Amino acid sequence: MPASVYGFDVLRSLPSLSRGFRAFLPAALLALASGAPTAAHAQSTGIAADRMTFHSGPSAFYSVEGGQVAAPSELWLHSAASFVANPLRLRQRYSDDLLATPVAYRVSLDLGGELGLWKQRLALGVAVPVALWQIGDRLTATGGSDLSVERPLKRSAVGDIRLRAKVRLTPTDWFWALAVALDFTIPGGGQSDFVATSGPTVAPRLIGWFLRGPVSASVNLSAQIAPLRSLYDTTLQHSLWWGAAVSTALPTRRVGLAILIETVGSYAIGTPVVSNELRGGLRLGLRQAALDFGGGAGFGPMSPDARAFVSIRGVFAQRPANVSCSERPLAL
Repeated sequence: MPASVYGFDVLRSLPSLSRGFRAFLPAALLALASGAPTAAHAQSTGIAADRMTFHSGPSAFYSVEGGQVAAPSELWLHSAASFVANPLRLRQRYSDDLLATPVAYRVSLDLGGELGLWKQRLALGVAVPVALWQIGDRLTATGGSDLSVERPLKRSAVGDIRLRAKVRLTPTDWFWALAVALDFTIPGGGQSDFVATSGPTVAPRLIGWFLRGPVSASVNLSAQIAPLRSLYDTTLQHSLWWGAAVSTALPTRRVGLAILIETVGSYAIGTPVVSNELRGGLRLGLRQAALDFGGGAGFGPMSPDARAFVSIRGVFAQRPANVSCSERPLAL
């Protein structure tokens, strides 16, 4: 089997879990986030300032994903912490002068999992993003006497809770793959503080991917169906999202090491709002984990000036009886 730049082959020696616990863990994450307190506000911005998401599965880059799907009863988990600077800025329509910075800095945590269900072709996943700490103007710098405008930015809140299904369309032994995914999100309580969207969203995604030796690449296209949201003179609703990524494993012995680069962009349909971001990093792979260190920056009203992140991914699976831990490859 060729080396995988995702940590797919190096993570299979994690401790095995019972099937009942593997099924329980993603549900527990969702129940925990759904129980977060929410409140009704007179005015909800309903715009997620930072929309970077991480994936748990065997062919995840960062926000971009490949065509591989978790095997039956495999549970992939991820935990990612990120720091962003100026992810959302409000400017004057004609002069382009900076009017306000609703979110200046934010530290976030993204927790999630993906469970394989059928023949490496079907998997279900859940993820919970949380803004652990943030500072910014919110809407106070724009003026106005509305109490919801004058209210300061909350320091922490839960973002859009993600539920997803992923299906591989091509045979599992091909070096390339086509897959589709469907993401459904519900706001977790941060709708008035630029952490979550004002209502549920649905986003179908088309995935094209290949793996040849140490090199892998993927292209993702998605359309998000979202509720209507207005922020002063700008009205947002549906959007298009695209992403491309490439990675290559380096020739190392004791540990796996890979370089990853991805670019993502979005267009808010019917508006001039277009944003793009470039990210890159290193992936360290051991027998029990794949650890990412990366950063990025973007341009556009909904892209950060700077980003830094660290994430860890792992898989809990039953070990084949005829394969020992010493026979498992160390490379990414």
